[in-house]
Amino acid sequence: MSGRLILLAAALAALAPAQAAAKPDSAPISSPVDLRTLHVLADCLVDRYERDVRRLLAMDYRASGYDDALRTLNRTGSSCVPFAFGRLRSSRVLVVGALAEQLLPRTLNGSPLADRVAAVPGGPAVVARDEGEYLGLCAVRTMPEEVAALLATRPAGEEERLVIGRLIPRLGPCVRAGAAARVNGAGLRALVALAAYRLASMEKPPVLRPVGS
Repeated sequence: MSGRLILLAAALAALAPAQAAAKPDSAPISSPVDLRTLHVLADCLVDRYERDVRRLLAMDYRASGYDDALRTLNRTGSSCVPFAFGRLRSSRVLVVGALAEQLLPRTLNGSPLADRVAAVPGGPAVVARDEGEYLGLCAVRTMPEEVAALLATRPAGEEERLVIGRLIPRLGPCVRAGAAARVNGAGLRALVALAAYRLASMEKPPVLRPVGS
């Protein structure tokens, strides 16, 4: 890891089990430097503790054991922050999304995202656990090339802004009737990264089922 690292213990401690993939705009908005540093942290955690991170992302964040997994990651992840230069203000979904994004290339193993997330007729259904997760899963399923392009950009950069600007007008069908979609650019990136990782990790790409169905 190079460059000045911001103290990230607060970010890991903020990884609470409830609503880990929902309402990405409900927490303090991170600065561009915070967001890029967060991805540096995620890269370190995945490189050093890949098994622990995969175990965490495989869990249902609503389950009681999620708390223990987060605390373990919090403790072990401290080795990725050798110097303190301030405090990162970030939401839970941004942290977990950054972890998923770092794991995604290893999971795809050279395969295009579109090939790994396409629905298989007769396959099992994947149920979105909240509105934010449904938005992410739907975006990945219907626009895999665009999502891949987004995840290939530098976090909080100009190219990311342009790609998100092209994505947002096409998200209407991914918002369930009667639901409100309020998501900032960083939150959208995290949601699609989590969704892409979840779908790509499955043996047989499932059919997407709406929240509550």
